Amino acid sequence: MTIRIVQFREDHLGDAADLVCLRYKLMRGVAPLLPFKYENPDTILSMLADLLREHPGVVALHGDRLIGFTAGMELDDFLGKRSVFSPEWANAASQEDSRRIYEEMYAKISAQWVATGCHNHLVSLLADDRLAIEGWHWLGFGLAAVDSLRGLEAVQQTGDEVRIRRAGIDDFEAAEAFQEALGRHMISPPIFWPHEKKDVRPWLEKPELALWLAYHGSQAVGFMQIGPANQDACTIIQDEGTASILGAYTHQEARCNGVATALLNRALAWAREQGYVRCAVDFEPMNVLATRFWNRHFEPVGYTLMRSIP
Repeated sequence: MTIRIVQFREDHLGDAADLVCLRYKLMRGVAPLLPFKYENPDTILSMLADLLREHPGVVALHGDRLIGFTAGMELDDFLGKRSVFSPEWANAASQEDSRRIYEEMYAKISAQWVATGCHNHLVSLLADDRLAIEGWHWLGFGLAAVDSLRGLEAVQQTGDEVRIRRAGIDDFEAAEAFQEALGRHMISPPIFWPHEKKDVRPWLEKPELALWLAYHGSQAVGFMQIGPANQDACTIIQDEGTASILGAYTHQEARCNGVATALLNRALAWAREQGYVRCAVDFEPMNVLATRFWNRHFEPVGYTLMRSIP
């Protein structure tokens, strides 16, 4: 197949949006919990038009037919470098030959990204496109983040009896201590991924946010935060029906005793009570303990891959 790579123009927008929606519809066949609204070409068209006004992109053509496109937004600083990020709605390729199409497009657009001083390249992909994921791996990209979904049914409880209660403002010190412990964990090996510390107070005061504490006896041994869809996660989970888990940690001595499972079940019950229809979590795969837990209870819907160019 002959593939021609050209700059993304305004007259490509409609075909690009249709391709995203087709790919997303296929992904919803695998993960029906995903929100329906991203199957609407008008939704994607508006997002792409806004992106293209500020940032360049390329399209792949076979004859006159658009079979792929890639665009990305520039980030002034990500992990200490000027970077570029292509969300899962800002790239797509015909699934039957997605690996080759992505390879051809990246060969073109990577030169443009580096020319603007962007040396971290990040791309999010739908989890069902194994050929595309393999192709990006062969281009030097490694897995940097995972977005996963599940329904709100309870998971099987294991381990010891765990008491769970919702934290209030009187629990500020305990909640702050867990946030700090999570921060230390995220910079430990093999993760080495620092996160900006966020204010825990809203999680103790606002009814739409919930922070749960787990106790063995009188000792708080774990916590979990849940609230509306995480705006920093992949776009396809962002919906009024999505509740996101935005933090969780269990003290080392209490692990493997059902603490995290009990916290998750209480968080899912709260989400049901609030009228949500699905639960999302995003995590770094190098966080081995978290990966083992989330992969037991959630299904990946998106992968973010990253390449850092010297």
